[in-house]
Amino acid sequence: MSDYLRNREFIQLWTTHGQRIYAYILTLLPNRSDADDIFQETGVTLWEKFDQFESGTNFNAWAFQTAWNKVRNFRQLRRHGMVLLSNESIDRLSQTVLSHSAELDGQHAVLADCYEKLSPRDRELIDMRYQPGVTVQDMAKELGRNADAVYKHLSRVHRALLECVQSGMDEEASP
Repeated sequence: MSDYLRNREFIQLWTTHGQRIYAYILTLLPNRSDADDIFQETGVTLWEKFDQFESGTNFNAWAFQTAWNKVRNFRQLRRHGMVLLSNESIDRLSQTVLSHSAELDGQHAVLADCYEKLSPRDRELIDMRYQPGVTVQDMAKELGRNADAVYKHLSRVHRALLECVQSGMDEEASP
């Protein structure tokens, strides 16, 4: 595979999985600044060692293992600081997060499908609600409705999404 295609593959994988990797690191390091540093180091290491990654295999597993190694090294270097959890506890926490990763991926995929099934009006309402800094009162003004009506509409859409996701997950679990 050409360098261009290989670089493009890395960028696509990192863009797709980067937030999940960051969330994983943040569960292991409660200090956001430390998590940011480890996330950057993990990205650099993954980039430098991407020639060792076999295309088509589990990028998340590889990236999570790399991140775990970075976290473990960081904790060893900072041993003298306040330790909130033992290494054994961190190991168990890491394994728990990893074991639920596939389930969360499935839920995310089902949610995306359910979102696409919403009417354009309902999708617009959800998109508007989750814009940074937008309140329901702001939405009500923009939509020319009262806030109670917007809350009720959002509640119906959220309930529909929840039922759709639950149904989708039940279907996925059925053989």
